[in-house]
Amino acid sequence: MARSCGIHLGTRRFEIVVLDGGPKKQTLVAAAAGDIDPSAANPGQALKEALAKHKVSKENVGLVIDAGSAAFRRLTLPLTEASKIEQVLKFEVEKDLPQWDIDEVVADHLVMASNDISSDLLVTAVPKEQLSAALATCEWAGAEPYEVELETTAMVNAALYSDLCPIDTAQALVHVGEHSTAVVIMDGGQVNEMRVVHLGALGPAAPERSEEDSAEEDATQENAELPSQQEREHASREALRRIRRELGRSISAARTRNDIGAIYVCGLNLPGLVGDSVMDIPVEEMNAFGPEGSALSQNLPAEERGRWVVAFGAALRELGGAKLSPKLRRENLTYAGTWERVEFPLAVCSLLLATLLAVMFILQQKELKNLNVYGAGHWATWSNAYMMGNPKMGERGKLSPPPADIRSFLQKLEAGEGGSDGKPFSDDYFAATKRIDALLRTEVMKLKKELGADTSIEQPQSALVGTHLVLDLLEGHQKDWRPSIRHIDALTQGMGKSSGSESVRVTVTLVLLADSVQAAASNYEALLNELKLQPWHINSTRSAVVSLENDKGLLIERLPIEVDVSVYYEQQRRDALEAAQ
Repeated sequence: MARSCGIHLGTRRFEIVVLDGGPKKQTLVAAAAGDIDPSAANPGQALKEALAKHKVSKENVGLVIDAGSAAFRRLTLPLTEASKIEQVLKFEVEKDLPQWDIDEVVADHLVMASNDISSDLLVTAVPKEQLSAALATCEWAGAEPYEVELETTAMVNAALYSDLCPIDTAQALVHVGEHSTAVVIMDGGQVNEMRVVHLGALGPAAPERSEEDSAEEDATQENAELPSQQEREHASREALRRIRRELGRSISAARTRNDIGAIYVCGLNLPGLVGDSVMDIPVEEMNAFGPEGSALSQNLPAEERGRWVVAFGAALRELGGAKLSPKLRRENLTYAGTWERVEFPLAVCSLLLATLLAVMFILQQKELKNLNVYGAGHWATWSNAYMMGNPKMGERGKLSPPPADIRSFLQKLEAGEGGSDGKPFSDDYFAATKRIDALLRTEVMKLKKELGADTSIEQPQSALVGTHLVLDLLEGHQKDWRPSIRHIDALTQGMGKSSGSESVRVTVTLVLLADSVQAAASNYEALLNELKLQPWHINSTRSAVVSLENDKGLLIERLPIEVDVSVYYEQQRRDALEAAQ
């Protein structure tokens, strides 16, 4: 049976859950928790000890990170293919994330709804710095997470697996973290909304401080008294009040088809939340492990079972039992340990492949030898006799008189002589026939030059054909991009240079009409991508763009497109041959 491990890393604490089983049935092997000291040289020391104690392997490890620094945005794109959405996702969501440099975050998306022309997405953005720090802690502790996700998706996977979200009701899922609270609105068994409240069971997160401020505050704290029990209770009541207020706002703003019938809470224990109600909706503890004594709950501490839910969701995903599969570990975050996992299998496959190729080489050599002697050898003998004839028998050949180069080569071939490398021509009759073919072509070219029929001069590439190729592409996407051409010209370039350097440069000024500037920009990206897919396309670079006064499109000034017309002619020739066959 497969074994997986889910790790939940907070700012000060961690939880791990180890499962054994498959996608539909699992057994809880172990559950452990500990503290993380961010100021320590090795903050993951306790995590390393817990993983070693429970003998967690590097395989099938999932990581859940704190959702406090994440951002959730709704976005609608005129695209349906996942690959195209990935290409433009960061560009489209950049305007909704002014607090970050878009190159310093990882963006993932969940498709909420889609049709034939557009997709409604829920976009998640997480700073790369947070991901890198969490991965570094896990890798130092000896774990290599295959994928990273937030508390929101792990909580949803655990709730869906436990049948807490039927298709005829709506629910609110809440994870109370250390300094943030993640809220997910479910409707009909599907995610409806995600958000994060920047307040948790331990209060709000401390703001970032400079080194001087940190030293001064540390010195002050040394002389300060610890908060009293009354002060801690007051802070807990204040956190509860604010979280209940934010839950009420989330529920009031939710647009669900079904009425929200329950609020399920997991994470850290916040006294006064579970067992009460918010907007007359009961608040219950999320029980993702089944009844008491089941295979998933027998090794779990009886108190605070909600704190293990997100780690359970991550472990469940590694066994294939999760419905949501976010992918935050992408771009420059490389998967550590990839080569070590495939090194030995690749070495064995390489040895087997080398042995197979050696056997095939020996067999092919024997077959080629037979083909050379009994195939190409007979063909060369009779074709040479057809060209040269038999002067001794008075038979005249088709070449009369035969050119000196061809006659000399055929004499060497019949005598078993070889070339400059010393290898006899008869060892490779096919190469010998190719040599004779080249000599014949040379003689034909000489005769053509003598007769004035030199065909070595080729016409330059047609600027008109290059223009039509670009216009045909725009015409084919008239309904998608709504292009309006203002000016177009074409110029053949590279004439008289080496082969392969000639091309046609088409310069077009056009307007892409759309309902908004953003939609026009997306169409511009689609135009550039479609150009790169054309076989005749050589190069195209971005040009200056200007938005229209009514924000209903973009003006693209002098977009340069380099076209190889010869590729188009070759494609037309192949199509004609296939049609004739």
